[in-house]
Amino acid sequence: MQAVAMAEAKPAAVPSNGPDLKQVFRNAQRAFDLIQKHRTPPDPKTYAVWYAYVEATDTRVIERVDHAIAANGTLTPYDISAIFQELLTEEPASVSARHTIGMAIEKEIDEVMKIIQQGVQNSDDFGASLDKANEELPGAASGDQLATLVSTLMEDNKRMAETTRELNQGLMESQKQIATLNQELEEVQTQCMRDPLTAIANRRAFDERLEREVCAAAETGEKLCLALADIDHFKNVNDTYGHQVGDAVLQQFAAVVTQNIKGQDMVARYGGEEFAIILPETDLFSAYNLLVKIKYNFKSAETPIEGTLKTLKDVTASFGLVRFEPGMTPRDMIEQADNFLYEAKHAGRDRVKAKGF
Repeated sequence: MQAVAMAEAKPAAVPSNGPDLKQVFRNAQRAFDLIQKHRTPPDPKTYAVWYAYVEATDTRVIERVDHAIAANGTLTPYDISAIFQELLTEEPASVSARHTIGMAIEKEIDEVMKIIQQGVQNSDDFGASLDKANEELPGAASGDQLATLVSTLMEDNKRMAETTRELNQGLMESQKQIATLNQELEEVQTQCMRDPLTAIANRRAFDERLEREVCAAAETGEKLCLALADIDHFKNVNDTYGHQVGDAVLQQFAAVVTQNIKGQDMVARYGGEEFAIILPETDLFSAYNLLVKIKYNFKSAETPIEGTLKTLKDVTASFGLVRFEPGMTPRDMIEQADNFLYEAKHAGRDRVKAKGF
């Protein structure tokens, strides 16, 4: 949906020549006023979100906050956490995990370098032993002297073979450890791109993927569609049944979309009760039919109401759909999809709107 501007005036962006201290103090006071007005927890994460909102240097923060307030009347703890994680900074746990894994990988690489250096030294030592034997061999006048040289070479060769086996084993173990650490690092990075509630992609992952798909469509001429979806009357669901049921509805919608899209497609939590669906290599007619199917399946789904034997039925969603055309940017596609979503809402909700449909 289009962002709902709040009544509070937002100050202009901070000039590039440095922060105005008076403006900083005014922003801080406005942030505290909003914390009190909307009864949000007065913790550092909440303050950071409200301060970024009143500072007005990132339109994405403004859109997300306005949207959440329009839907729920306030910022829920989940909204605060999601906005902070996706738009302001990374979660400390994620940063800490990546730092720890990075240090472990660095340690393993150091071990590998030590093993390689030891192997080089052993090779040099064995080479020196061979050179010495080569020098002494012509002067071996007796069988005993020759036997001694051969025995020495055999001992050196045996020692070299054993050391090589040990070094190879060490390399294999380090290789396995590095592979495991790389997998853990990938999992942490994946978590940074996932919405914690619905387990689908978050806004950060969506922005990156849409940028890539628009560039690819511009270069290759491949078809590309984008849809924005919004759950109808979601605030009423939260007000009537509570945020836990609201969260279950969000999870239900994410599950329905995931079950109906192809592997190359992406569904992401765009913000609040709004979702985005990227459909590469898909024409407008096929995309429209897919969204109609998703809309029907979601309306037919039943969400359990926790603590009761009842289920929530007939929750609907509206969709705005746009097709990529040459010259369009990711922002153009988002704005057009948002406009069609706005049309779907004002046309009665529970429908799909697109150019020509």
